[in-house]
Amino acid sequence: MAGKGVSTESSPIDWEQFQNLITRMIYDLDNKITNQDQKVSKAKFIMIISIGSYCGLRISDILQIKWIDLSDDCFEVIEKKTGKKRKVTINEDLKLIIAKCKSVLLPMMLDQHIFQNKYGTGTITIQYVNRQLKAIFSKYKINSKKVSSHTLRKTFGLRVFEKNYKSEEALITLSHIFNHSSTAITRRYIGLQAEKIQNVYLSL
Repeated sequence: MAGKGVSTESSPIDWEQFQNLITRMIYDLDNKITNQDQKVSKAKFIMIISIGSYCGLRISDILQIKWIDLSDDCFEVIEKKTGKKRKVTINEDLKLIIAKCKSVLLPMMLDQHIFQNKYGTGTITIQYVNRQLKAIFSKYKINSKKVSSHTLRKTFGLRVFEKNYKSEEALITLSHIFNHSSTAITRRYIGLQAEKIQNVYLSL
């Protein structure tokens, strides 16, 4: 049984797939979309996917981000689920993506939420994000089981694990970032348990 807070309804994508997806979405933003509303929507989802994959934040926390939060090299969020404060450093590649999208999404007030709905009455909903992510992954032919906002957070986790030589130390760090009670939960969360089982069969 999955641990508390562990979703089994989605899986990560590998980092190359993620980077390819963002590159193609930015190309379409620059070259294929002329309708301003569509450009705004595309830019917002480029940012959602990128922030989720580079920062490992829950979607509920991503949707609360304001422009002023991204005006420095790092920002803080109060996690809605845990109430804990978390400091996030903005990766250099993510800065470039934010700058690209900012040119499309501004003018907006610095203290406004970036991911407002089209009526300006609040932020877009998690349900809407999940529907759009499924459509985006299908359009760009990104293979992932049961796509959801968790896919982005799990992609971050898998990248951190692989970049740190698949070490136990990396799992410990991720368990702190994800607020998991054990590395076993983190391992299951980013799909390593299934990989381990598959390798047992392949090793026979």
